[in-house]
Amino acid sequence: MVRIARVIGFLVSAIGVQIASGVGLAALIACVALGWFRARLLWIAAPTIAGTGVATWMFEDVASGGKVVNAQSNFVFVLIVYAVIGAIGYTVGAVARRRR
Repeated sequence: MVRIARVIGFLVSAIGVQIASGVGLAALIACVALGWFRARLLWIAAPTIAGTGVATWMFEDVASGGKVVNAQSNFVFVLIVYAVIGAIGYTVGAVARRRR
């Protein structure tokens, strides 16, 4: 149970780092727009993969920034982070459209 809580906390921290870097914020806004305009769920793959590539490239040479920042150069981990960002953004856009 503690391990699950630590992984979730690590993921939330990584999402915060990505949104603060600007790339995650752009992907989040793109996914909110996709949810708002009723795009197919498959379309969130574009901002997810593009954001993952840019973020991995940005954090490629980071050597001493702590566990969360050092993990940002791992493509698979960043892909998971951007998949969560995309799912949250798409859901927010879809819910906002319905509540309008």
